[in-house]
Amino acid sequence: MISPQLTLKGHCRKFLLALTITLTLNSCYTTRVATQAQAGTEVSGKTVNSFFWGLIQNPKRVNTPICDSLGVNGLAEVTVKNNFGYSLITVVTLGIWSPTRVEWKCGKPCQKVGKL
Repeated sequence: MISPQLTLKGHCRKFLLALTITLTLNSCYTTRVATQAQAGTEVSGKTVNSFFWGLIQNPKRVNTPICDSLGVNGLAEVTVKNNFGYSLITVVTLGIWSPTRVEWKCGKPCQKVGKL
């Protein structure tokens, strides 16, 4: 007859093994939006925060000063990333604080046409 303690130890080991595998294989997830525009700059980014299940966002709007200084009206690529640490913060705070990383590449500026 198997004692209940041995069965409990076996279940604990399986649980710990599954937890370890989950934590080590868990990485970031990424959503990427790309356009037909050619990338004109390197990747720029900012960490944005949502509070109280998205009711408050900081910042409310992500500005792209590099794209604005180039006179580019569009973006070539936008990537939204979330990693294990950000997910853990969201779970531990029950969604009260949810950080996310937003990265972008500006579109290539148009060539000037006409006389110089």
